[in-house]
Amino acid sequence: MPNSHFRSRQQRVHAALQRASWIVLLMLSFALWPHAASAQSEIPASYQLAAENDLFELHLDHATLAFKLLDKRSGYVWHSGIDELQEEDRLNRSWHAFAQSGLSIEYLDSKAIDRRVSIANTEHTLEITEIERGVLAQATFTAYGISVAVRLQLDDEGVRIEVPFDSVREDSPDFRLGRLFLYPFLGATRGASTPGYILLPDGTGSLVRFADSTKARNMFYGRYYGADLGITSYQPWSWEVNNPLPISYPVFGISHDEQNAFVSIIEDGSSYGELQVHPAGIITNFNFAYNAFVYNQTYFQATNRSGAGVTVIQRQTNPFDIVVHYRFLTGEDADYVGMAHSYRQYLQGRDILHARDDDTTDIGIKLEFLGGDNEEVLAWDRFVTMTTIDQMRDILADLQLPNPEVIYYGWQPLGATSMPPLSLALEGSLGTVDQLRALTDSIAAAGGHFSLYLEPQVALWGRPGYSARSELAISITNVEIEGYNRYYNHFFSFDALRERYTALSADVASNLGAGLALDSIGSTLYSDFREDPPRSRESTAEAYQALLVETPVRLSIYRPNDYLFGLAQAYYDMPLGDNAYIYTSESVPFLPIVLSGSIPYYGTALNFSSNRQDDLLRHVEYGIYPSYFLTHEPTARMLNTPSSWIYSSSYAQWGEQIRHTYAWMNALLGPVIGQEIVAHEALADGVFVTTYANGRQIVVNYTDQTYVHDAVAVEPKDAVLMESVP
Repeated sequence: MPNSHFRSRQQRVHAALQRASWIVLLMLSFALWPHAASAQSEIPASYQLAAENDLFELHLDHATLAFKLLDKRSGYVWHSGIDELQEEDRLNRSWHAFAQSGLSIEYLDSKAIDRRVSIANTEHTLEITEIERGVLAQATFTAYGISVAVRLQLDDEGVRIEVPFDSVREDSPDFRLGRLFLYPFLGATRGASTPGYILLPDGTGSLVRFADSTKARNMFYGRYYGADLGITSYQPWSWEVNNPLPISYPVFGISHDEQNAFVSIIEDGSSYGELQVHPAGIITNFNFAYNAFVYNQTYFQATNRSGAGVTVIQRQTNPFDIVVHYRFLTGEDADYVGMAHSYRQYLQGRDILHARDDDTTDIGIKLEFLGGDNEEVLAWDRFVTMTTIDQMRDILADLQLPNPEVIYYGWQPLGATSMPPLSLALEGSLGTVDQLRALTDSIAAAGGHFSLYLEPQVALWGRPGYSARSELAISITNVEIEGYNRYYNHFFSFDALRERYTALSADVASNLGAGLALDSIGSTLYSDFREDPPRSRESTAEAYQALLVETPVRLSIYRPNDYLFGLAQAYYDMPLGDNAYIYTSESVPFLPIVLSGSIPYYGTALNFSSNRQDDLLRHVEYGIYPSYFLTHEPTARMLNTPSSWIYSSSYAQWGEQIRHTYAWMNALLGPVIGQEIVAHEALADGVFVTTYANGRQIVVNYTDQTYVHDAVAVEPKDAVLMESVP
């Protein structure tokens, strides 16, 4: 089981004061001098001191751009590569060069065949210039005419690496830059020789513990924010397969024995970033993880209707700057909890996360209601009413729950699978705007929020209400991009999205005073080749931020990517774990720790859960608020509509369960509203404790046996609130 991550609030404040004190830093420097001197012996003579500050020394090998970082707080030396091979390393020449080099590229030749080369194994020139706090290296792979510049600098938390796009040159007509790899072996370990793990940004967070071998046969490759639909043209989907959770935040970490660690955060370039993770036993006997950045991709271009075609390279190189931070941690901060705190501090420093200003003692609950959908009758569509405005009001009055997040789905004329209007207009059989305004006001009076569900990106497949010729995003193969969320759909170009969204959000603000619950736009990011030059994923993310920040209504967002964290007043559909890949050891609450105390986060609908009891326990372990999907009418009424995926939603069936669940969860999570999670620990197999900044703890017991913690019995499949921490 993991080592203890527990620490009290007082200990954390004290540690922070220690790190901020010049006096203590001076004392530490004297106390650690023998360790630092010993660490210096680990640094070969080929490495030169490139920069130094109060906490770190950066040493650079001018031949390979590899670096070694001395952490003065502990005397620990971080290695960005492998200097000398051992017999059991299983690194051929290509992999050895990859491990030695700070910079490698994958080039694409004229036949669209890719090959990886590194500074250490190919002809190149390398010009290194000293700059403030580090070096600027201009690398040219002369055989391929590809050049990039890398800025390597120290900052207060560790190392900052930058690759400006204006430094990227492709001077040969025969070669293109495919991928760029930065410091792939930083923190790499030989098998289980060093205890520790790799933190993956998989769902809420996942650990790959260091081992000598793995059952997996392939490495992990994960594009941040999912595949670029502008290149792939469509999103694979099947009723029988659950698509994996995409990576929504560009972060990974490595911990050595939970005594020394780093967390990697991409500030710029994440939309073209790819996380690659290699557990030991796959190709090599090393555990390592790194970022690759995609400048050009290949794609299949059909040449006739029978399916023949050729593989070609995209015409224009993806334009983006790269900025990556490696933030180094030591001591009690060198675990996944400390990594989460470091990422949270980074987001707070960029004014993305802020402390919650809550004066309530009751948690929220998300209640999403389906107004209705349409079914085909002969040659026309007929609306099927599931929950009117009055019925929604009656259900809320019957529940009498404080602080509800109420979402109205399928409110538009003809319901959920029809296109939303450009101005506020309801399906007539559901009620009037005046009724909805009155309901909005009554929900606000109860401390809650009312929002209309909206997918601003989505053009529903086969439905009227948009122009395929002028409004839809186009892939690189000149076809409309296709995808799937709740239904099959196309996607709008940004210009069409902006025009539609601006008009509707302004009308909702002025005539209703409600919020918007935004789906898809938070988690789906694609390039668009309708424009010339194409709109890149990087510019699209920036455009979404600029558009939404001007929205005149409150925004809640379904599973937002990190670039929208600062705009989400509530986070919907928080995962309850990871994708359970074969090489991962366990899921951890990395993302909940990051967002705790800043953004309230709600889980997926509990009435769709396949293991409700364990899912409830995971909610309270991670601080996730409950969510339900409801209708007034029996679910069977939807069988002939596209909303037949909603298989259990009737309030008559779920009402009592909702009241009971809320009361149980509120008793546990209510006392820690607005508090940051400061620690998370496994007490035993299947027993976990989560500690909050106000000193309260929640102990969760997933097992079938009673567990006693500090003289308090935690019953099987239950949780308890510990009121104070000694």
